[in-house]
Order: sequence, then C-alpha cells, then structure tokens
Amino acid sequence: MRLIFATNNRHKMTEIISILPIKYRELAYSIDDVGITVNPDENGTSFIENANIKSLATYRELKNNNLLKAEDIIIADDTGLSIDFFNGEPGIHSARFLGNISQSEKNDKIIEDMKDVKGNDRKCHFTTVLSVIENKKSIFFTDIPTIINFTGRVDGYIADKKIGNEGFGYDPIFAVGSPSDIDKKQVKTYSSMGQVNKNKISHRAKALYLFTNYLEKNYNI
Repeated sequence: MRLIFATNNRHKMTEIISILPIKYRELAYSIDDVGITVNPDENGTSFIENANIKSLATYRELKNNNLLKAEDIIIADDTGLSIDFFNGEPGIHSARFLGNISQSEKNDKIIEDMKDVKGNDRKCHFTTVLSVIENKKSIFFTDIPTIINFTGRVDGYIADKKIGNEGFGYDPIFAVGSPSDIDKKQVKTYSSMGQVNKNKISHRAKALYLFTNYLEKNYNI
C-alpha cells in the first residue's frame, strides 16, 4: 500500500508526515516521489470541490501512466484561511490571494488592512478538506472512482503582528484562542506554539486524524 499525497509542497509534505502515526509514515509518498506532475485547474467553488479535482487528476495521471498499484490510496487536500473581516476571503483562494507577492508580504498586508479592526471582527478559521480515492479492484477500470472526504477546522483570529518563526503560509498571523488575548498580550500563533503543539490541534491534523481512523477500521495495517 502507498499513501500518495497530491502535493509537491515540501513544507506541507513534511507537516503531513510529522502528523501521521509512525506506522503510516513509511507508506507516505508525494507526487514527486512517484514521478508525476499534477497541476489541474482548481476551478471549484468550495474546498471539497477543489480537493476532489486534485485527487481525481492525480488518480488519472497515475492510471494513464501505468503507475497505479493495487491498494494505492490517493489523498489530496484543499486548505484555506477564511477571515470574517474579509467576508470569508481568502478561503479557497488562499494560495493565490493578493496576487504574485511573497507569503510574508501577504501576511503583512492582512495585518496592515486590519490594524484598526477590534474584537470579534478579527475572527477567522482554517479549513482542510481531504479527498481520498482508494484503488480497489472495483474501481480499477473506471475514470470516475468513489471519493471520500474528511474535514478539519480550527477557529481563531488574526494576530495584530507576525509572531513566531516556525511553520509556513499564514501560520505567523493565525492565532488560536480569543481576540481578547491581544489586549492580554497572550497571543499564540501557529508559528509561535511550535510544530509539535500545532500538529496536535491544527486543521490538517484534525482531517488526517479522521482519515487515519478510517484506515484503522478498514485496512489490516
């Protein structure tokens, strides 16, 4: 069995492997590891739709190149930060939000745009949806396999400044807890809490926990 994650993002893959229970880590592969490139047009209108687009594209690429093995499981995710003040943006557009600038610049811009925003208006949430395709005999010859979804969500707020050096993406500005923590000088972002603690509570960890529970119940590994 291989757990093939539809990503070539080194940071994301490192995080996924660190979250997975030890017995599954040696089964985890990125698309780079299996020798394919997948860049589908993520034109869905929800996290689920975009995750499903990626998993299906990966499944078909493996199949069309005769790289699909028995009991392979393809896992794609769509993840995004939804900020209340921006009416839920960037959401499914998180990777492309604010155009072609660095992630650090994106974080700076969000903080600047929200410098006068107070209290609950700073609330936001992180979402990860996993899209899972199991390569069972019953689907081997179909182009439209069954897809299972697992969702993880963490509520939080936007910090008033970047805090911490660990993690990636929006981690330095996504804080857990209540916006009132800003006034108490108790802001704890994903970046500042450390990778081990983040991986215990994160949106991706919650989705992967549901997925690995599914593996426990359905596979003898």
